Amino acid sequence: MGIAEYYGKLPCELSGSRSKNRFRLELLWGVSVMLDLMKEDKDFTIVFDYVCDVEIHYKDSLEFHQVKTHGPNAPSYSSVTLTKKKSEQSTGSILGKLYALNKDAVDNVKLVLVSNAPLRIGKKKCDYGEFSLAELPPADKSIIESALKKELGISHVELSRVFYIHTHFDLCEPEFAIQGKLLNRFLEVKHCQPRNTIALYRLILETVKSKACYEYSQKEYDSIVKMKGISRTEFDQMLEAHAKNENNGIQQAEEYIDRIENISKRHRCQSVLARLIEQMLRSSLLRNLEARIAEFLLSNDIGDESAALSLLNVKFGRDFPIEYTQEEKELFFVIILGRFTKGAYDHGNDL
Repeated sequence: MGIAEYYGKLPCELSGSRSKNRFRLELLWGVSVMLDLMKEDKDFTIVFDYVCDVEIHYKDSLEFHQVKTHGPNAPSYSSVTLTKKKSEQSTGSILGKLYALNKDAVDNVKLVLVSNAPLRIGKKKCDYGEFSLAELPPADKSIIESALKKELGISHVELSRVFYIHTHFDLCEPEFAIQGKLLNRFLEVKHCQPRNTIALYRLILETVKSKACYEYSQKEYDSIVKMKGISRTEFDQMLEAHAKNENNGIQQAEEYIDRIENISKRHRCQSVLARLIEQMLRSSLLRNLEARIAEFLLSNDIGDESAALSLLNVKFGRDFPIEYTQEEKELFFVIILGRFTKGAYDHGNDL
């Protein structure tokens, strides 16, 4: 028997792949939400996979998004299927698990079920977009309210705080859809194109993954949002790092690379620049090192660019983690010098 024939007869195990794909889609939905919120003029923090799949934390309110994705031929949801447990061993129905997060009906908490499967209302299916369950026909509301009361042991159900979003999220190639949305939102927010859309997308997604994969519970609220969340300010810093902004030091780094005569070194520097920008945003060690260097630059006469780079390398070159190459250290210093010359560190400006 040939290998192909033998392998073709083996049973497949796709549950792990399906779980990974669901997790990926949950993260991408969170990124999509962040991009939408950048159009609004208020602070937020997106928390990933702590109490719910995706959470929006405002100053005085919360939103919990539970994401349910299905294949292209999946049936629509109804008031019955939303409140029916899969089995006797199941911990709860789809809507029951979500409503349990606010079964006391707190006014400033919004519950959202997100799915690519439509919601059936009577004989019709809801359109794409957000729909309040309070607008369901009386018969459907009665089914949901009765089921939730029984499942959760409560006496009152308030559907005005529960919403269903039917999304046309691309399940086959969601990354391309998010990259396109990222480019459009970047143009709206920064009024320019990103230097490298793919590098920016990778930075955002890796940051989101690291937040979602943090698996330790926290007692303090501030610790939760720090370890599991991305704030508007943090997200904007990611965008700003990839904007064509002469004040962020990136342009100076690119111009420095173009002046390198050794072709091999120029190639190495160009290859590591995007990764270095990402690390400068994510690494607390590099942020602290930048602050120390900025303080040194503000207090000393460092001469011309060549002398300054040599001086910084002597004074701070050993403070990098061992895995950083000389090219990465050199570009790090160039970026900081670029920011310094543009006044980024003057008058106590934030790094």
